[in-house]
Amino acid sequence: MSAELRKKIEVVLTALQNEDHEYCSFKELDKRVVFEEGLSKEDKFREVVETVCKYTIDTKSKNWIAKLYGGGSEMSFVAEMIIAHFNQNCHTYRSSPFFTFAEEQIIKKIIGYVGYGEGASGIFLPGGSFCTYIGMICARYKKYPASKRTGLNHSIQVITSVNSHYSIDKGAIMMGMGTDNVIKIDFDTITPQEFEDIVVRNNVFMINSTMGTTSEGIMESVEKFAKVLKKYNIWHHVDACVGGIALFSTKYRYLTSSFKHADSITIDCHKCLNLNQQCSVLLVKDGELLGDCSRVTAPYLFHKDSQYDVANRSFQCGRRADGFKLWFCDQLDDLDAQATLIYDRNARFKKMIADDPRFENVEKDSMTHCCFKSVSAEEGENHEIMNALLKEGISIEYHKDYFKAVAVNSDIDEESFGSILERIFAAHERLSQK
Repeated sequence: MSAELRKKIEVVLTALQNEDHEYCSFKELDKRVVFEEGLSKEDKFREVVETVCKYTIDTKSKNWIAKLYGGGSEMSFVAEMIIAHFNQNCHTYRSSPFFTFAEEQIIKKIIGYVGYGEGASGIFLPGGSFCTYIGMICARYKKYPASKRTGLNHSIQVITSVNSHYSIDKGAIMMGMGTDNVIKIDFDTITPQEFEDIVVRNNVFMINSTMGTTSEGIMESVEKFAKVLKKYNIWHHVDACVGGIALFSTKYRYLTSSFKHADSITIDCHKCLNLNQQCSVLLVKDGELLGDCSRVTAPYLFHKDSQYDVANRSFQCGRRADGFKLWFCDQLDDLDAQATLIYDRNARFKKMIADDPRFENVEKDSMTHCCFKSVSAEEGENHEIMNALLKEGISIEYHKDYFKAVAVNSDIDEESFGSILERIFAAHERLSQK
């Protein structure tokens, strides 16, 4: 690392210490982000860096409870520095030996948590949506192996719940299925017979369930459909982008006891496990399918000793070392404590809501989200409250008529959450007086 780069890093680290962050609209940024002409390279660098830091939301803040991710752990940040420094492509073992080793080791460990047997495999991919998409391709290949060469000349369907993530719709578009072939049902109300009737009338190749829905954080089960899934050989994919972190918690791992029956699983470790963006893994019970559904001949890249060339089981050629990031944190952080904290703290926050007469819990079964609303809220005011709080440096999200708080950063406690509740109610009072 050159002396000049070290100086630049010092400038960046100093700017990152600034806690004066400001939220602006796109139009406001367009007016404000103007740099003075004639500056030296050093001064221009400092001004650009300071401007970026000023107008960027600090996801490490105690006031950040808006999304399913946080500011990232310190060890994750260090891992990112290592990845950026070596700038390797994790497609072949020769180009990235240690990063490949780390990815294989951490995948093996997670597979052990799940309870998959010999032959299971996995791969780190750019985001949970992409993981789910590849899971869909594996499912199609399992039922229609010729589709890899010839495509399909008939429609096929995937079943998912009404609460599922939009990645299923996106996957249907990317696969050429079309969103009309995504069948959305209410897992709670539909009967096994009604479910079988849907299967019989269609060419269903996969069902998707969610462990930790995006808006409510609830856990879906397909246990009552198990006989039908087995009878018609339907692939079961679990979108565990949110709730899958329970695998890392000795206290809450029991929540994942059904994972071993799933054919594929998606987990986002950059969400509630608080690793830096992004760190998503797809696990497949029949690991051979990962390679079989995507492998093509490429003698310029893959040679006879390509056993550990990860791109042999990937649709990507260019791959970041996201698996190394999780391996690194598993060596040096307490991932068990972080995963456990998410569930424990959410229970405490929901109790705070229950004990506060100004608010009420909306989704009591949520394991990772605290969903609540003001008992005196007016219709449509949540959007105004959210925007008002952004101006005050508080980031919280809403869905329909309630707020959803997901506290990922480890230093968010009851005191900071209580302060946010006060600010929400104050904003509500101001709107009521208009």
